Amino acid sequence: MTHERPYGHWPEIGNPFPEEVAREVYRYEAVAAEHVRAARESVHGPSWERRRALPSSFRTQLKKAFQVLDQSHRYVLSHLRRTGSPVRCRPDCSHCCTQMPSGLTGAEILFLYDGLTVAGTVESAFRRCLERQEIWSQLSRWHPPGTARTREQELTRRLHQYHGLHIACPFLKGDLCSVYLHRPLPCRMHYSLSPPSWCRPSHFQHPHAVRFNLEPGPVVLEELDRLDAALGLQELSDLLICGFLEFVVNVMEFRPITWVE
Repeated sequence: MTHERPYGHWPEIGNPFPEEVAREVYRYEAVAAEHVRAARESVHGPSWERRRALPSSFRTQLKKAFQVLDQSHRYVLSHLRRTGSPVRCRPDCSHCCTQMPSGLTGAEILFLYDGLTVAGTVESAFRRCLERQEIWSQLSRWHPPGTARTREQELTRRLHQYHGLHIACPFLKGDLCSVYLHRPLPCRMHYSLSPPSWCRPSHFQHPHAVRFNLEPGPVVLEELDRLDAALGLQELSDLLICGFLEFVVNVMEFRPITWVE
């Protein structure tokens, strides 16, 4: 299935980016898409289906795709800084890490799972995700009386409500991300122009915080969807916690990915 991300491609922070910036971003995205395509073409279906085995080049190509997208973000952020709109995010800030990331592809979850496997923390992360999933399920079962919402409106309500509970991401250690190099795209593309404290839901200025997402363009998202199809991961939940639990139990059965040369 196609994963719909509830984010705009460009931040709503005033005038659109100049044409030369948009062209450079597209160039980065085209390179990232090529790395995703190379990862997809390296997949040998029977080996993945029978043994959960992937070539080492798959991991390399997917890692390069995320690195190129990070470079694209740094390019955009430098443009914002030069034009007087510096991003205020800093390494020790985790106020946005109480959200429920949504819009993930299966490939992102696989990449995260591999990082946790290497760190030896799959089981502990699984337990923490189970706790958050129970809270999410409770929110899903509760419906405000006298309201009729579309599916998208209902999801938005739950996401805002979950964020307001100020529950730390299961992958946080203190104020630092323990899976930073393997974090999914929604976590990579979220930025703030406001003081970091404003991102905290309980802060009195939170409604006025200026935040935005640098979502990859269609050229990248379409390749990620094709990669999901090659891996048979289209039906995973696109919510971080739910998709991760499904992947661990239903796809990997707590086994590590087998990497072959």
